[in-house]
Order: sequence, then C-alpha cells, then structure tokens
Amino acid sequence: MSRSRHLGKIRKRLEDVKSQWVRPARADFSDNESARLATDALLDGGSEAYWRVLSQEGEVDFLSSVEAQYIQAQAREPPCPPDTLGGAEAGPKGLDSSSLQSGTYFPVASEGSEPALLHSWASAEKPYLKEKSSATVYFQTDKHNNIRDLVRRCITRTSQNISIRSVEGEIYCAKSGRKFAGQIREKFIISDWRFVLSGSYSFTWLCGHVHRNILSKFTGQAVELFDEEFRHLYASSKPVMGLKSPRLVAPVPPGAAPANGRLSSSSGSASDRMSSNPFSGRSAGSHPGTRTDG
Repeated sequence: MSRSRHLGKIRKRLEDVKSQWVRPARADFSDNESARLATDALLDGGSEAYWRVLSQEGEVDFLSSVEAQYIQAQAREPPCPPDTLGGAEAGPKGLDSSSLQSGTYFPVASEGSEPALLHSWASAEKPYLKEKSSATVYFQTDKHNNIRDLVRRCITRTSQNISIRSVEGEIYCAKSGRKFAGQIREKFIISDWRFVLSGSYSFTWLCGHVHRNILSKFTGQAVELFDEEFRHLYASSKPVMGLKSPRLVAPVPPGAAPANGRLSSSSGSASDRMSSNPFSGRSAGSHPGTRTDG
C-alpha cells in the first residue's frame, strides 16, 4: 500500500463505521503511533507541522482547538546538552517528525524515581476507618443542599491548617526533548482525615450560577483510596512561591492528646465531632432523592 493511502487508526475506524457494507472490526485501543508523531510535530513545529504529519499518516485531526492551544502554550524547551551549545543544528524546531518513527511509545515516561509518600500509618491509626462506611450524593438542582455552602463549611470547620502547594499532571515528552505537563483534574477534600468530598464543583462564577455540578461525600473504608492518592499528589507537589504554608501535621494517633488543641482524633466526643461537621447544619427539608447519613 502506498504512503498516500495509509489510514491511521482513528480514520480507519471512522471509515468502517460509515460504510454500510463493512462490518466494523473490534475497536483497537492500543497506543496510536500516528497520534504520537502528530503530537510531537505540534510541540516541535506548531500547527503547520501537525497538519503535515496528519496528512502523511492518513490520520484525522484528533485534537480540539482548546487542546492544541494548551499543548503549544505549555510547551517547555529541552535542556541543552553541553555538546550542542552554540551549534548550528541545535534546537528541535527543524526536526521532521516523520523521521522519528519507532516501535516504542513512552510519551509520559517518568524522568525520576517515585517520590517518597507524605507519611504512612497502621490501619489502627487511620481515623476514617472508625467511621461507618457511607456514600451521599448531592446535586446542584437540590436547593436544600447548596453545594457551594457545603464545601465552604467543610473548609472553615476543619481543625488542621491548610497547606498551599502546586502539583502538575502527567508529563508528555517528545523525542526532541520538548515536553508539556497536564493538569490535575481530580477534585476532592479530605476533612481532618474523617470524610471525603469529591465532585466537579469549582469556586467560579459559572459553577456557582449556571453550570450543573455533583458532589459526593464518602466516609469509612472508601476514604482510604483518597488518602493514598492525596499522599502521592503531595509528594510530587511544590510550594507556591510567595505564600507561606504551615507545616503539615499528621493526625493524632488514637488515645493521644491533640497538640496545641489544633488536631482532633476520631476518638473525641460525639458533640465535638458534630460541632465540626459541615453537614450538621443542613435544612430539615432535605430533598427526598438525596440519601443523608446521621
């Protein structure tokens, strides 16, 4: 088959779906080398190089305009090795992505070792395991449980200080050395290691007034998964310049006295735990479709 008639994985799938005479083959979700080449070309040479590789590979435009703009805006230049400083051929701009084909696909390969976790503790020390396992879902259409107010109360009633740090998503690295980082789209709050709020809500005007959002509250065993993810995120995060964050303190082990009155353990009295529960102030007229836990 000639190069001009070659079809990329996505284009071939679309052609099979549109043809009423061809039964679509089983979807192939393996790594797409054509997509990698096109993404590398966008990083190295911009939109023109991206479209050229798509044409060469017989592939469709698989990036939205927002995605393409993000990749170009977040692109980072590779570090210059000593032997290329001042060289006429230095830099990735002139690279032809079609000459970088290979049988490997490692666009997000880690460049360093796994960071050390924030802390570790035995099961007996985990406050959330002393809570009853439950899941409660709140919808923005439920006017009796305002999502914005629930999240705000959760933040203001916590007993630990909040640490301000920044963390990136995965790193995509082209063969030329140029790279860009993704974003963290996970949204969850672990309140004093007792329960988790997770959902799509953001503190923006659009989310507060016109977007529809969902918020879930988890207690008990499910919190452990968020605990693990949080510690991985914290280990790879960095302090935000210009902001002074307090020292992160691990939860008080069961039976120990709170340090300086700032930390509360799950072994505290019921009245203490209710006073810091942001959900205790809900309206008595809860929406019948929303399950709440006492």
